[in-house]
Amino acid sequence: MACSVKFFKQFPIFHDLSFEELEEVGKIAHHRKFKKGDVIFREGERRESVYFVIHGLIKVYKVSADGKEQVINLIHSDEMFPHVGFFDQTPYPATAVTLTDVNVIAVPIEAFENLLLQKPQISIKVMRVMGKKILELQDRIQQMSTQTVFERTVTTLIRITEEMGKHRQDDSIYVHIPLTNSDLANMIGVTRESVNRTFNKLRKEELISYNRNEIIVYNMEDLKSYQMT
Repeated sequence: MACSVKFFKQFPIFHDLSFEELEEVGKIAHHRKFKKGDVIFREGERRESVYFVIHGLIKVYKVSADGKEQVINLIHSDEMFPHVGFFDQTPYPATAVTLTDVNVIAVPIEAFENLLLQKPQISIKVMRVMGKKILELQDRIQQMSTQTVFERTVTTLIRITEEMGKHRQDDSIYVHIPLTNSDLANMIGVTRESVNRTFNKLRKEELISYNRNEIIVYNMEDLKSYQMT
């Protein structure tokens, strides 16, 4: 079914479009719902759509030659994905699986490419999004070469908290993140035991509390100080 205009308003790249223009976009878009654990697309499949997350959390990962899963990114509400080039036949570069129930807007790739040609203001915003992702990847590569395992784990925790956390009245930050420590370890490029040691240290110092589905950060400034140790 076509997508209602109201869903586009939460995405910054569409903010410059008029109501009538959003209606035109809505005609080429589809509202889709996925249950927790559903695969949205698999690595190597023909790229058919670009997605905009209305609500939910998605894990994007690749599988190495020896069968190990490498978490590339977490996609959450208000984000567009996949972050790959347009106007070519590149297949999906990774697998996307839902960690929660997810609502998305799906736009067929050819229709979205036509939209980019017709609306330069959207093209500019998409380029900014992709440029930001490239910078984030460069930062992660630099961190792997210059930071200790402990610092890399703290840096990833801070990034997840800043992107997905919700501030509470007591100034703590709550993050709902249904990932195991193994998932986090794969994402950071360290062992699960290293993640366990880091989290246990931070918990003993009363900077965080955590379980399988949530993390609470009690003092972000003190946590950030560990990036420079």
